[in-house]
Amino acid sequence: MQREGVADLFVAISRIDTARSTDAILQEFRSIMGRYGLRNFLITGLPVPHDADWQREILGDGWPPEWYFRYVSEEHFLHDPCVAQCRHSPQPFLWGDLPAARLFKRARLVMNEAAEFGMKQGICVPVHVPLSGPGVVTAASDRIEFPPSAMPFIETLCVHTFRSLSALETAGGGDQPTPLTARERELLEWSAQGKSTEDIACILGVTRNTVESHQRNIRGKLDAINVSHAIVKALRRQEIQI
Repeated sequence: MQREGVADLFVAISRIDTARSTDAILQEFRSIMGRYGLRNFLITGLPVPHDADWQREILGDGWPPEWYFRYVSEEHFLHDPCVAQCRHSPQPFLWGDLPAARLFKRARLVMNEAAEFGMKQGICVPVHVPLSGPGVVTAASDRIEFPPSAMPFIETLCVHTFRSLSALETAGGGDQPTPLTARERELLEWSAQGKSTEDIACILGVTRNTVESHQRNIRGKLDAINVSHAIVKALRRQEIQI
């Protein structure tokens, strides 16, 4: 990840972390996602299939009110192909890339009606929480405007926002993450400068497997979903510099 991207992500997550209310977090999230043309969103947990009271899991509602009422009144949640895909895969996906097997007749109706309400294109970022049900951050508009290289940024931002909202719900605290070792800090600083796994292995004189092992340890210590997220968290803890 290049320095400019890391800097943008650092600023965005810092603002979300300093927000003290759900509305403040959602306002920041809405502003950032709007840069990519993603003006409508829903942030929610996903209860078990056929649970009609799914709305109790909503953490942030940025859908057009008319679409929300339509979605609920028609019980679209039970047939939403995005919901089904999020339960089966942790990978972010564009609405247009939904597997054909999930687009049965009622599922196509959900997507077609979403388009009628101005949400023709969208993205879903599944959030799989250990010892809990899955969740999702979905965002959409009539047209989305971001290159594939922006996907890690958007994924990290969505997951961090989901966790921030969940933390407000539970008001729970935890132990501080274990500090990074000197080698882990060095490796993460190289990642922040845009070096690939292969580059770092060559620079440090170790194997690719060794670098990947360090990366797994770093993500575990910082509770990060990927290297980009780990870089931001390490910067906030002042464990690395770029």
